[in-house]
Formats: sequence, structure tokens, C-alpha cells
Amino acid sequence: MAKNTESTKAANLPCEKCGHENEAERVYCHNCGTKLDRSLLPQDNDKTKKDESPEAAQKRIKKITNPSGGAVLNDIKTAVSVLLYAALAAVVLLIIQKPEDAPEPSTALLERSVGGDLMDAIDSPQPRRVDFTEAEINGHLQQILKSKGGGGLLEFKRAYVNFQPSAVHFGSEQELFGLPVYSGVRYRVEQQGGKLTATLIGGSFGCLAVHPAAMPYLDFFFQKLWTALAREKKQMENMQDIIVRKGAVTLVTKGGAAP
Repeated sequence: MAKNTESTKAANLPCEKCGHENEAERVYCHNCGTKLDRSLLPQDNDKTKKDESPEAAQKRIKKITNPSGGAVLNDIKTAVSVLLYAALAAVVLLIIQKPEDAPEPSTALLERSVGGDLMDAIDSPQPRRVDFTEAEINGHLQQILKSKGGGGLLEFKRAYVNFQPSAVHFGSEQELFGLPVYSGVRYRVEQQGGKLTATLIGGSFGCLAVHPAAMPYLDFFFQKLWTALAREKKQMENMQDIIVRKGAVTLVTKGGAAP
């Protein structure tokens, strides 16, 4: 209260004749009628206004005439920021989650030599058909890739597959600062004009689905997966047909002991 009184008093204009405190806008003393010396008024405010740029003056006037406008704009900015951070948090949560179709690492010994059966079929002079379950393929991949961890920021841990009708999902588990990071790419496998084709139909990071159009820009995340599966990819070139079912795959070789 004392501060407000002092501020009000400082803005008043004293009469040099009778000492009466007059309002700052008066020209003559309210008490004795003597003309007041207006040079006694503080000049700071007037100087500030004189030095004020047109843009600053416009903003000041706008703020005076529309004091709630700035508050509304701040509220909008705050709401947009909250929505952006919430969306970012949701994306991060999806990425760090383990996909439902990622199999658990197996500790059981393989009852079947997937690699041996596959090489026997490829070396056969006649076309051969071999059937594998998803669990057999994943056990085989876990066994042959367990020593291919590699270095770098993302350390490769394992690869796995999921079989759905006419579609194959190649997934990988990598490690970032001790935390598992899952990524995958999905292909549709079909025969077109007598030729076996694999069409990219999407990908994923954790539980976050990725549109096929974005996958070429994210290929560096899958380089270690393709490096680890280089031999298997070459073996698939010796197939004349691949029939994918839920949880299983049938491979038909070309025959003729193709190299």
C-alpha cells in the first residue's frame, strides 16, 4: 500500500506558491489558482514514448485494446505443445514395446537339422519339396546367428521370422544401451508370370507400424539383419516356389544341383 501511495504522490504536481499537491493533468493550482510549473513532472514516460518504435507502439496499443488476445494465443500454443509431446511420448512407448509376434528365444536343442535338410534339397538333381515350421526356422536362425552380434551403437542379437498366408515377416532384436530394440520388415511372396516375387508391404519398430513408402529411408536399421541373413537369402534364389502358410513354409527347389 505504501508503494502505491508513493507512486501516486510522485505523479502529482506540487504548487510552488502554496505547496498543494495537484493532479498531474492540471495547469492551475486547485487550491490557490497559481499557474503550475509542469516542467517539474517526471519526463521518463514521455521520453520512452518518444523513443518507442511504431511497431512497439502498435503492439502496446493492441495489448491495451485487446488484453485477452495474448492470453488466448498462449493457451493455444500451450495446447499444441501438450499434444505434440503426448504424440511423441506415445510413439516412443510403441517403439520400445516388444511385438506380439516376436518369439521367445529357445533353449531347446533342435530335433531337426534345418540347414542340412535344406542343402540336401538344393543339391538334389530333381526338384525337391521341404516343409519347415516357424519354430524350426527360428531355432535354426537362433543357432547359426548367435555369434554374429557385431559392434556399434546397435548390437545385433538375433533374427526371427513369422509366417502368415502369402506373407513373411523378418524381424530382428538388437540392443541399445542394454535395452532390446525390435524392428522388422514384411514381404508378400507370390508367383507372378512363373517368377517368384517378394513385394515389400511394410515394416515395424516395436509395436509401431511403418508404411511401405517410408521403409527405403529406414533401410540402415536393417543392414545388420540382411548381413546376418545373406546366406539364407542366396539359398532362396535356388527355389522355384515358396508357399507360406500360418506358422509354416514349404520350399520347392529348382533341381539340377543349382550352385
